[in-house]
Parts: sequence; structure tokens; C-alpha cells
Amino acid sequence: MSPASDQAPLHAGRPGSGAAPGPQAHEVLMRVDNLGLHAGGRELQHGLTFDVRAGEVLAICGASGCGKSTLLRHMIGLQTPEVGTVTWVAGGEARDVHGDDPPRREIGVAFQAGALWSSMSVGENLMLPLELYTDLDEAQREQQARFKLALAGLADPATFDAEPSSLSGGMRKRAAIARALMLDPPLLCLDEPSAGLDPLTSARLDDLIKRLKTDVGTAIVLVTHELDSLFAVADRLLFLDVQARTATALGPPAELRDHGPDAVREFLNRGEVPA
Repeated sequence: MSPASDQAPLHAGRPGSGAAPGPQAHEVLMRVDNLGLHAGGRELQHGLTFDVRAGEVLAICGASGCGKSTLLRHMIGLQTPEVGTVTWVAGGEARDVHGDDPPRREIGVAFQAGALWSSMSVGENLMLPLELYTDLDEAQREQQARFKLALAGLADPATFDAEPSSLSGGMRKRAAIARALMLDPPLLCLDEPSAGLDPLTSARLDDLIKRLKTDVGTAIVLVTHELDSLFAVADRLLFLDVQARTATALGPPAELRDHGPDAVREFLNRGEVPA
């Protein structure tokens, strides 16, 4: 984090504790530097500085109202920061996420409610990014869409022609993830993917996230308040403190649960601070 007089230091776990490898082992895809978050004229967070690395799952969590989803919207370019920068640095060429050449193809996004177009079939939703950004013909687009649906656990051929409204909540989440993967982005951003799902469906979604990381190599930024999911899939955790209005911890979730600052341990231990 950038030094600031009123900013609590990030706690990254004990030395030699098995923290996620640094940038020398994993290419840095994105840098967030001194970012401030505001909503309704009120400061939510200040001084946010961290990176997103290739092949990792970076979870963002904190109490309600801390700015998790607002941070994600800044990271994908939907909101312009009043203070600070978000820079795409993969490949050695820095590009401002909010500039004239944003990395639209490099960042896939699946929103909390899925955000599938209701006027299109599931397959048409998936093929739209290919129609906008590639020269593939219709048959090639359909082949890719069916492949991504199968990758997301929706292998039933009927799903391609189904209306989004006919899908269950878990299926809509998977279809949204499949659409976010259509351009093979190195970074996938998920906003509360387990929200509203039953425990079994949520666990299956966790398995999908782990497969995307291990089998496909996709880096994932995961906004979540689901602790079971967080511990199941995340390599690193960025904790946004609602009182301090900044990030006070960054490191492996289990390390922060056991050895992080009191507020972080209390959150990760469901209201209790272990002795």
C-alpha cells in the first residue's frame, strides 16, 4: 500500500507462512495505486494499492458498505476514480483502465445477477462478444459458445437455445461466467457469484472457479461475503475495513484468519477473536 499517515499497514501473514508467490513467480496483470472510492459524496475507501497476479484467485471482502462492489466497478472501468489509478500492465505495456485504450477484451466480468440479455437466448448472449470483437463466422461462434457452456458445467445442448428466464439461479450464474470467458480473458471478475444460491449449488460454483484457475489458468478477482467460498478458492484476500476506510490486510485467508489484525480475525471467524 502507498504510505499514508492515517492508513493502517497491510498484514500479509507471518514470514515463511506459505503466502502466495510474489510477482517474480506470477506475472502482474493489473496494478491498483492509491485508489479512493466514493459514493453519494461519502468516502468509502482511500489509499487502496495492490496488484492482481496471473493464475491466482484474489478475494475482496469486508463488512457490508465497505465498498467491495464499488472497487470492482473501478477495476473493470465502469466507474472513474476521483483519486488514484487502475492500470493494466500484462505484457509489459501499461494501459489505463479508464483511458482511451481500455483492456476490454482482457477482462471478463460476471455480475451478481448474471446480467444476461432477456431478449436473447443463452447462446445468443454468449456469441455476442464474438460478434463484436472477432471475425469468426456464425458456425464458429456457436461452436465456441457451446464449448464455453460445457466448460461452465452447462453441457446440455438444450441450454444453448434456452431463454435466460428459464434457467435456475445457479445455471444463470454459470451462463454468465461462460459469457465472461468467451474472449478467453486472462482476468475474470466475479461479483458475489454465490449470492442467493443454496449450499450445494454454491459448492459446485466454487469447484468451477478452482477448475478455471487450475485447468484454464484464468486469474480471478472474487468479491464475496461467503466465508466458505473464500477459504475454498482464494489464494489471497484483500480486506476492506469499513471503519478505517482502507485495506488493512492482504494475504492468504487462513493466515489472516489466525494471525491477522483483530478486526480481520473477528470477521473471518464469524464474530470471534481467537486468543
